[in-house]
Amino acid sequence: MIVIPSAPMRNNSVASIYVNKVFTEEECNQILASLDEDKWEEAMVGGVVERGVFTVEKDYRSNYQQKIPVNEDGFPLNRIAQEISHANSQLWRFDLGGFAEDDLPWVMNYFRQGDHNNWHVDLGQRETASRKLGFSLQLTEGTEYEGGDFGFHRIEKSESN
Repeated sequence: MIVIPSAPMRNNSVASIYVNKVFTEEECNQILASLDEDKWEEAMVGGVVERGVFTVEKDYRSNYQQKIPVNEDGFPLNRIAQEISHANSQLWRFDLGGFAEDDLPWVMNYFRQGDHNNWHVDLGQRETASRKLGFSLQLTEGTEYEGGDFGFHRIEKSESN
């Protein structure tokens, strides 16, 4: 027997954007200082050549990245997870299980003139990715560079966003 709800279950917050200050300036500087100059790698995109294959495709994305360093106390990953959990409980109410080991947060760096990241969908690193929420943390002041505007496809800005 199949039971169908009398009315579709909807979450009006699915397309919501959550904005909050997560780290102090000192903590942002601490994260930036923990980065290893030898670990920067050229960012790749998946699915351009073949499904599940990641390649450098500078027309789509041109920047460098490295996995966010996590100290012995779990900083900054624990704070990020706590903030995401709070935002999720307020808006989306997805069933979250934490970060997948093969899909930990990356720090992005746009070293070169013209580095960019075109419109894309954040789905994760593997064909079986289970990413439900995407996030971006600003670690530097917006006055330190030009560009970098963060946009969302088909989401209009309102006072509540």
